Amino acid sequence: MGMRKVAVVTPGSFVIPSGRSSSVERVVEQTIPLAREAVEVRIFGVLGQGLPPKGMINGVPCYRLPAGAAYYPSLLRRLRQWRPDVVEVHNRPVIAQRLKLHLPDIKMVLNLHSNTFIRPPYMSRERFGSIARWVDAIVVNSRFLYEDITSRHPELADKITINHLGASLEHFTPPFSPAAKALQEARLEDMGWKGRRIVLFAGRLIPDKGVHHLIEALPRIIEQHPEVLLLIIGSAAYSSDRETAYVRELKASAEPYQNWIAFRPFIPYPAIADWYALADVVVVPSSAREAFGLVNVEAMATGVPVIAAESGGIPEIVEHGVNGFLVPGENLPSGLADYINRLLDDEDLRQRIGMAAHESVRQRFRWDHTAERWISLMQRI
Repeated sequence: MGMRKVAVVTPGSFVIPSGRSSSVERVVEQTIPLAREAVEVRIFGVLGQGLPPKGMINGVPCYRLPAGAAYYPSLLRRLRQWRPDVVEVHNRPVIAQRLKLHLPDIKMVLNLHSNTFIRPPYMSRERFGSIARWVDAIVVNSRFLYEDITSRHPELADKITINHLGASLEHFTPPFSPAAKALQEARLEDMGWKGRRIVLFAGRLIPDKGVHHLIEALPRIIEQHPEVLLLIIGSAAYSSDRETAYVRELKASAEPYQNWIAFRPFIPYPAIADWYALADVVVVPSSAREAFGLVNVEAMATGVPVIAAESGGIPEIVEHGVNGFLVPGENLPSGLADYINRLLDDEDLRQRIGMAAHESVRQRFRWDHTAERWISLMQRI
């Protein structure tokens, strides 16, 4: 008997691989190639950016199909030709249901990266419950997301598997070495930031990511650390640097602090790793809907202390006072300022927290770990 055949279906929003795709495509790109010796796997996505209809992603065949209304019929035709044992659909419940209706003998897995597409305004509670009954398994990236779903659909508990996400340690500058420190100082000087203490935010510039809390905290940080520089990296959308009303509001609120804030547009992975290496502290002030937050594990892989909102799935990654600090949502932004000042005051604390963070990633949050759990589910379903 040969290896199980598994089709991995991306949402159809972004071409894969791509520097300007969502975290969903990043998860697929990083995890699935690690499974290719255990299962026979193919990735399905959309055409774009001059990439060929068929390519390889680190040894895994990738089929790129026409976008829009043509995506589903093209996908269904490909799956009927190949006849996989399992189909995993990422973040698109309706596609998972349609495929199960058309391919009833194939095991159907729905991989949810957030609760965005299973709640209003995208979908009613009843609609998702109806769809979920059709699929054979559901994968989520955090216990928070598991509990969010089962609180409204307790009947789904036995279908859900939690699979935390990860980082690739080899993509990040090895922390705490003299070479890493020298490289950081050289890059800061090259950018005209010599002597500055970098507080970094990296992510989408949308209200749920909480960048406004960080800007509001800045005056209290400047009082104690006038050398601080708040570096905000990101755009409102993955595929565009177009400014939204919220981004304009952020920049207007930052206007009085021009000497202490620098905005940079979206920087793709893995190039963003070089920017983590510049930071003294990384801040993740996300709202309660943050299911996981890759930025946490990426910063931790670099050995940078993380200060994050105590929300969503973040406490499953950041252990308060051990490998980072958590701030209750009701204490934002004052709590952010307090912990940022504390870390900037104490180099030994920064190094201790950073080393613990790096070790947490090494032991628990590598893509290898994610892939191992994924393989186990694909083989037993």
